[in-house]
Amino acid sequence: MIDKQSKILITGATGLIGSHILRRLWSEGYRNLVAIRRASSKMDLLPDVAHEIQWIEADVTDIISLEACFEKVDVVIHAAAVVSYDPKKKDLMNEINVGGTANMINLALDFGVKRFVHISSVAALGKSENTNVRSEKTEWNHSVESTDYALSKYKSEKEAWRGYAEGLNLIILNPSFVIGASQWTESSSRIWGQMAKGIPYYPMGTNGYVDVRDVSKAAVLAMESEIDGERFVLSAETIPYQTAFTWIANAINAKVPSKALTPMVRNLAWRLEWLRSKITGSSQLLTAASAESTAQETHYDNTKSKEVLGIHYRPLKESIEDVAQIYLKSQSEGKDYGVMSID
Repeated sequence: MIDKQSKILITGATGLIGSHILRRLWSEGYRNLVAIRRASSKMDLLPDVAHEIQWIEADVTDIISLEACFEKVDVVIHAAAVVSYDPKKKDLMNEINVGGTANMINLALDFGVKRFVHISSVAALGKSENTNVRSEKTEWNHSVESTDYALSKYKSEKEAWRGYAEGLNLIILNPSFVIGASQWTESSSRIWGQMAKGIPYYPMGTNGYVDVRDVSKAAVLAMESEIDGERFVLSAETIPYQTAFTWIANAINAKVPSKALTPMVRNLAWRLEWLRSKITGSSQLLTAASAESTAQETHYDNTKSKEVLGIHYRPLKESIEDVAQIYLKSQSEGKDYGVMSID
């Protein structure tokens, strides 16, 4: 049984999702918290609890450094991952997302961890050729082209399920596009800076969105439950990109994208982005696979998370407006990050 005295190890604790999980655990009375960080990790997102946590410098790709983190650990919440659509980061994503998860699973088994909560992504869900609805039961289709990021998250889940097959108590959470404040140049939070600069085009497909506060709540509920060997899609709403982009732009007083990213424009865009990255040596922000994914009419079924975990999702427009206020305030103060309240 997990209680307030249980020793909980969190990875990715300085990032968007991990920092919210860590702060929520502290706010709910968990005090035996251990978090992994690298020497270069920024602590900006943890102003209220950073000094209260036991920090260990380690790297999920270095199993030797990880061993010291697992002493008497009851629960692992694994949120460390690289999110990128840049082909140059394919090896890095495999190293951290796949290899790092394998290391965490192996040590959890070795040290007799009671509960392992793996923060995955809807990118790891399968794609069906017969329906646009994706749920926990959708099987991975190897014949459908996927991004390197999606493939790395799928493979990391395979490592997690291997651990479950070997006796590890496991719960997997699959959040959709996470709306939240963090470092404005990283992960899903980059959208705010991009919209502020002006994006002329909007993708023609749909996407799922979820508030980071709901993700952290789901992680704690999953940890405290008796559930074993289950995965949960975490997504508040599925709406067109055009609607989401309009809400974000209006919330930060930016220009609303007015041009549809048609197939012809989409194909031209990723090729120009490839050329730009080659010339400048910078990251490629759009690939053929990621461009194609934005054109898909995809719906994420959140029924299981609501009925089994008991999650009550915040309305997406409310989440966007909350983050927008934090973004605008941080910009006025010259900060490159923002911190959200837990509730």
